[in-house]
Amino acid sequence: MIFVIPSCVLSAIDHYDRCSQPFRCGDQTSLLYPFWVRGRQDCGHPEFKLNCSAGFAELTISSVRFRILEVNYESHIIRLARSDYIDNLCPQDPLNVQFTESVVRLAGIEMLTIFYGCKTLSVLIDHSSNYNVRKLDCVGDQKGITNYFVTRNNSSPFRGNNEGDKLSSLRKSCKSVNIPVPLSAFNTLRPDNLKKTLEQGFELKLNQDCSMCLESKGACGYNQTSRGFVCYCNGGTYENNCSSEKRSPVTFGKEIRIVSGSVAGVVLFLVLLTLFLRFLRKRKIRLRQQKLKALIPLEHYTYAQVKRITKSFAEVVGRGGFGIVYKGTLSDGRVVAVKVLKDTKGNGEDFINEVATMSRTSHLNIVSLLGFCSEGSKRAIIYEFLGNGSLDKFISGKSSVNMDWTALYKIALGVARGLEYLHHGCKTRIVHFDIKPQNVLLDDNFFPKVSDFGLAKLCEKKESVLSLLDTRGTVGYIAPEMISRVYGNVSHKSDVYSYGMLVLDMIGARNKENANLASSSNTSSMYFPEWVYRDLELANSGRHIENRINSEDDDLAKKMTLVGLWCIQPSPVDRPAMNRVVEMMEGSLEALEVPPRPVLQQIPTSNLQESSILSEDVSVYTEG
Repeated sequence: MIFVIPSCVLSAIDHYDRCSQPFRCGDQTSLLYPFWVRGRQDCGHPEFKLNCSAGFAELTISSVRFRILEVNYESHIIRLARSDYIDNLCPQDPLNVQFTESVVRLAGIEMLTIFYGCKTLSVLIDHSSNYNVRKLDCVGDQKGITNYFVTRNNSSPFRGNNEGDKLSSLRKSCKSVNIPVPLSAFNTLRPDNLKKTLEQGFELKLNQDCSMCLESKGACGYNQTSRGFVCYCNGGTYENNCSSEKRSPVTFGKEIRIVSGSVAGVVLFLVLLTLFLRFLRKRKIRLRQQKLKALIPLEHYTYAQVKRITKSFAEVVGRGGFGIVYKGTLSDGRVVAVKVLKDTKGNGEDFINEVATMSRTSHLNIVSLLGFCSEGSKRAIIYEFLGNGSLDKFISGKSSVNMDWTALYKIALGVARGLEYLHHGCKTRIVHFDIKPQNVLLDDNFFPKVSDFGLAKLCEKKESVLSLLDTRGTVGYIAPEMISRVYGNVSHKSDVYSYGMLVLDMIGARNKENANLASSSNTSSMYFPEWVYRDLELANSGRHIENRINSEDDDLAKKMTLVGLWCIQPSPVDRPAMNRVVEMMEGSLEALEVPPRPVLQQIPTSNLQESSILSEDVSVYTEG
């Protein structure tokens, strides 16, 4: 019986810890009850689930979407606007909404009535002294059809909306919708300010129970069993607020009876203490993951949903060191790629960090993440599907498509722009650490996108030098400083080196006679770059290159060669930053100088694993 006590008490504390922490949804950063997202069902009312996918916090009530404009938990005021009336006064078939008054109530508002599709207003002309009836023009109105909005007339009493009202005939001949409008703006509505007033929204006030709970330092929530409001407190669960001594009969009735009938002992105390400490450790990990998930504005999928999306993992489109990629279809018909991770040991923080990293990116040359699954040891990420797969198959001879120099140049430039965005365009710099052909995906038009952020790390832009305990990356593309600090410090310049090796790989693939030299996985890390440099020193800027291309593509081949060699300089300080690489790729060939010959020892591969996962211990130093 004693063992039941911690589960009851700690369950209440767990709810308090979770529901007292604000969460983010779209452009709203400090949301609490009655709103909720997946994983926070006990912290919000069932009718106030949020959708964060459009970059805004939106909820659906009575099949009508509302956008959250402002939430103030000190004044207990929530301001909403109807999404269908944002930038649109004439939506298709607008609906009326009935708010759940047990949760919120309208505060300081008047109901604006809009009539659509009216055939005539002649019956109102002589009887509208109590109302301001104004015409509302809508695009596409048919001849003989008019729309109106109606407010009170300040010069005469307002008699209401009963059947005896002269507006009743208008209600019978038109479609009408009632929209809450601030009382302060209601009587001054005109056609020129109606749109702005509706976009500014209206106010709702939290019910008294939640207000009392928040004022007593509690956390508002919803009891799924009793289907009613509950106040979570630091010391337990209460009905209305944390100041009262009245405990919830559902949560604490059994606890009181158990405690009164139990006998404490030293042995039981030690057992309970051990269980308590173990629970605290697991709860700390769980709460950290929940906080991270709450900050990720992506759809959370269950493992069962992942199986349905992939039709039980029927079609494999790729394999890698971290898992298998399947083709799938979402419920809205979009084709997606689903990467199911293997060997997912540990508490899943590495995976959540990868998802959080990818969710911060938005660029044409970065793969878009659409959702993720983290259910126990089952983890997967769902991202856009690119029909041509990875660049690897096109430069390794596995595809019948023969890319010309223009296509290769566009791919190399697109990858450079994607890396420039990660290094210089994000609020926090993202270092990829695993740039290689397998992680460059191509859409149906061979437009490139950087993917697979499993090894990525975040760092502040002014603190760009990282010190890592282990090596990360893929053999043949790893920067020399990742192997030995003799070459310099690990930083975003490590991605520049990998990019240079990628470009040189593409150059080698175009020269089919030397295809056996192009793949870094089949040769030492210096053999092919050394060959390219020697070839570049020959007359006419390279016998091996120039003899195989026409004069039109000559500049592109030489430019890619020079940029690639600049990027693989052994010392990080000698390599250009990615924004400079983009300038070099987009600029003229005449502006490029021939780089020094790269001189570096052969990188040992016997002690490296492909795409090695590293320790979480990362310290940051300021670059001099």
